[in-house]
Amino acid sequence: MSHIPRIYVPDACANSTARVTRDVGHHLIRVLRLREGSPLQVFDGTGREYMALLRHDGTHASVDIEGLRRTEERPSLPIHLFVAISRHTRMEWALEKAVELGTSAIHPMLSERSRVRLDERRAERKLDHWQSIVVSATAQSGRCWLAELKPPRPLPRLWKEDFDGLKLILHPDASRGLADLARPRKQLALLVGPESGFSPTELSDAEASGWLPVRLGSHILRAETAGPAAVAAIQALWGNWSRVSD
Repeated sequence: MSHIPRIYVPDACANSTARVTRDVGHHLIRVLRLREGSPLQVFDGTGREYMALLRHDGTHASVDIEGLRRTEERPSLPIHLFVAISRHTRMEWALEKAVELGTSAIHPMLSERSRVRLDERRAERKLDHWQSIVVSATAQSGRCWLAELKPPRPLPRLWKEDFDGLKLILHPDASRGLADLARPRKQLALLVGPESGFSPTELSDAEASGWLPVRLGSHILRAETAGPAAVAAIQALWGNWSRVSD
């Protein structure tokens, strides 16, 4: 069976026609060279996937959305990844893998030792680029729920925010590992630092705000590896990869 391309169409519904963005249309027509009437899979980002047919005039594209193909349940354990912004393609890689692994929300953070500094204009451009990575990774992985991407913000703001669930901060010297903890009953927050780690003040403030330090084994992982690795471990222990029933 040939591969059927998969695209994101917000507010998609059965038996309707929807325009696609210019970039998506270009990819379908110019890159994939799809013909008029080619089959597509469309997901709406809120758990539903549809079969569709491509319509285009060589330049502009739309999709005729047919019946509902499948629905996907919400993640059994919503995972919020709070990640210090890293340099160059490292952040992009971390975002992509976190989405593929089933992260529900991603919160880019600016910490004391972050080597990236963003003014308002640059932050907006970064956010648009990261959003495209989230959409692409969701399409590639076959997921129907689109991870929520939050705007970048300074780490100290996090200590004042309420979060109804287990809050974990990765630290190589922590006395506990994930397997030492009980399965969270609600949602989970995971905080990952920059290349140089958290400052002593940040670690102290985190613990004072209810964040529990945990380690990932006995080895030191790169900043862009630690987040996805922890998400995978969480999914295997308590999330959609586990056999534990809710």
